[in-house]
Amino acid sequence: MQRRHESLNIPIELLRSFVSIQETGSFTKSAEQLRLTQPAISAQIKRLQQLVGGEVFVKSAFGVSLTEKGEIVSRYARRILAMNDQILSLSGSGSVSKSLRIGMPNVFAATMLSDVIAACREDVDGDRPQFSCEPSADLARSLGSGYLDLAFIVSPRNPPMQSIYRWSEEMCWTCARDFLLSPGAPIPLLSWPHGISDQAAIEALENAGLQYQIVFVASDLAGQLAALRSKMGYFVLPERVVPSDLKIAREHFLPPLPVCEAGIYIREGLETAKAALAMAEIMANVIGPKTGSISERPKQRV
Repeated sequence: MQRRHESLNIPIELLRSFVSIQETGSFTKSAEQLRLTQPAISAQIKRLQQLVGGEVFVKSAFGVSLTEKGEIVSRYARRILAMNDQILSLSGSGSVSKSLRIGMPNVFAATMLSDVIAACREDVDGDRPQFSCEPSADLARSLGSGYLDLAFIVSPRNPPMQSIYRWSEEMCWTCARDFLLSPGAPIPLLSWPHGISDQAAIEALENAGLQYQIVFVASDLAGQLAALRSKMGYFVLPERVVPSDLKIAREHFLPPLPVCEAGIYIREGLETAKAALAMAEIMANVIGPKTGSISERPKQRV
């Protein structure tokens, strides 16, 4: 075997191991998934780092995460692997095991994720679904980098991607049913850093010139709901997912909130993938608003 082109070509198995480590969060789990030894996995990543000229992972007590260079490699590696698997699928052997990676915002997962999973199991054949629940901003980044194939994203502004389905989400102020704000006090705000709640709430308060105070910070819905029920303050949620034991706050001093854009987005290059389009339609039917309108992008031939 000639070795003169080794520095010009990245072996596909290095990229598959790299992506497997990213998805499983550890070298050990990746080795089990790919049926390799851990030293073999480590050697592959060492070789990949030599080829790309730097570290791709940072190890910590919580597992591994991508370096800045690793983020760039991930974006391209997933596209290369997707094209590799599509070429292999031309044989019709069905030997390539595929997984459709789907993202959903945390705030919708509690009320809608089980219905999406049930509908997916019932109606989708072929690609097996793998779900990820994160804030919409993280989902958009994951979709753009190729980590996700399909995502339901809600944003105060249109993400720089093309949606397959889209609609508007009404946002609202939420608090405990018996919560009362002392006259003249700053508006107590529950914060979800980098989430759509923070973007909508802070923008509305600052545009209205109102004083507010962040009294609680959490990056999970369970924590936010517990703080709301403890009468700590106000939190912004999509109106149709407000729990029945909380109330939509309509106090006159609370400023109006922007209507957020929602949509089902497919990763670039998957617009003609039958399974992805089928799953997008299922998600739109399950999680789309029961009233109002859903706009659909014209489907391409598949």
